[in-house]
Amino acid sequence: MHSSEDQVNSVPLIKPWHSVYFGIFQAKVRCSIDFQMEAEKKPVSNKEVAKKAILVGCNNYPNPKENLSGCHNDVYNMHNTLIKRFRFDPKRILVMVDKPGSKQMPTAANIKKQLKKMIEDADEGDRLFFYFSGHGMSICHNGEIKQAIVPSDDNLITCMDFRYYVNRLPKKATFTIMADSCCSGGLIDQEPVQVGQPYIVQPPKDQTCVGENKPKMIPYESYMANLSARTGLNDPDIGAHLFQLFGSEASIMFRLPPDQHPKPLKIDQGILLSGSEPSEDTIDDPADKNGPAGGAFTKTVVAILKGHPAPITNKKLVNKARGILGNRKKYPQHPCLYCSRKNADAVFLRKASHGLAEIGESSEDRVLED
Repeated sequence: MHSSEDQVNSVPLIKPWHSVYFGIFQAKVRCSIDFQMEAEKKPVSNKEVAKKAILVGCNNYPNPKENLSGCHNDVYNMHNTLIKRFRFDPKRILVMVDKPGSKQMPTAANIKKQLKKMIEDADEGDRLFFYFSGHGMSICHNGEIKQAIVPSDDNLITCMDFRYYVNRLPKKATFTIMADSCCSGGLIDQEPVQVGQPYIVQPPKDQTCVGENKPKMIPYESYMANLSARTGLNDPDIGAHLFQLFGSEASIMFRLPPDQHPKPLKIDQGILLSGSEPSEDTIDDPADKNGPAGGAFTKTVVAILKGHPAPITNKKLVNKARGILGNRKKYPQHPCLYCSRKNADAVFLRKASHGLAEIGESSEDRVLED
């Protein structure tokens, strides 16, 4: 995947709207624009569809106290899984980790630029995959809880940004998101819940995690203090800080008025596998005798796939992970699935129906489970 110098969003920069209020978090945790645009219709060359992926891992944040240890390992783990299990072409997988010498640092602007390019370059029926391991946050927006991931520069990418990208998918293409971050349930705004609890409207309870198992959510007070030190603003509105720091690269949530926020389509091809419920932590497990540091959700999914060589549906994969992680004695978490009913029963990283042949696909890949 080549980098693009295009603007991350083609959305015109207008006066920011700051109707965002955050719940106060005490715990340290890892936690389209609706123009109702029609999806681009592009011809499929030789009736083949491609598989493309963007893998993001953020260990290092502006406040060193918020750093994680296993997110790069998570990315490499998923990279190997995509190639060995799902036959992804390595040239079609973009790795973005925040370490010295990285060609693509995982800032919000870089991530959104690559997401935009992947969506715009997709053809009918393509399989698109976005993986994120790092911090997550919940946002109280207009009285409702919304979710976000935290890239390496602290510029939030929210559920409304992911809704925007899902709404722009070409016909029959699918966009699978796997998020190993706290509060990741609901990361595609208003996507139907197939596995998990209904959407919540109250802020999540404060949680504290003690020991080496580090949750993946930045506490609100710490996050705001860091932003205030960078902007010099004495303003409780998170949108004011993010807009001043990042301007047109700030989330749609903070730049546009509510009537221009992206709305869900009647039927879409977005698929979200989240590491937790919207109000839960996900855990960055430390290195131990069983292996290097890494996200509990990622380790569990990879282990399930290794132990289940036959194709496995999205719903079955999430339910298996939910059963394992939900029964942990320490720091349980409950993965969720958000998508249409049809895609819940589709094979993970495969088509929902037979038709176009995928590059590198064998007849065994087309077997759907009972």
